[in-house]
Amino acid sequence: HRVYSASILSFLGGVRWGLTLSTGSKELPDWRNLTYSVTPSLLAWTGVLLHSPLGYIPITAGLLGAGIIDVAWAGYPTWFKILRTILTISALTSIGLLFHVKYKSDKNLGVNKSIQGFKDKYYDWKNGSGPSS
Repeated sequence: HRVYSASILSFLGGVRWGLTLSTGSKELPDWRNLTYSVTPSLLAWTGVLLHSPLGYIPITAGLLGAGIIDVAWAGYPTWFKILRTILTISALTSIGLLFHVKYKSDKNLGVNKSIQGFKDKYYDWKNGSGPSS
């Protein structure tokens, strides 16, 4: 999920790059536009290289920031800005729900119980009593 979110974020920078460099664009290929074009990819890679859950911080910030900037900046048609708003809210909601289920839920879908069971079996085996069944 984190890598997929990072891929989406990288793509968003490419959209701005394409708008800036397309023939007849009103957006000039200046430092502001070109810097914005590569920033989402840098945030995405940072998020991929960091371990979960820390990796979600730059990705979430990048998705939110790119959404706000894309809606505020000139150059995009109205339909694109509406679509960006809907997709940004959807992506952030998806990350929020995943984070809640994976890291905050009391049940954790049995993950904590599975990890604890593995640790208990490993500890028993390590201390000479063999793996318990």
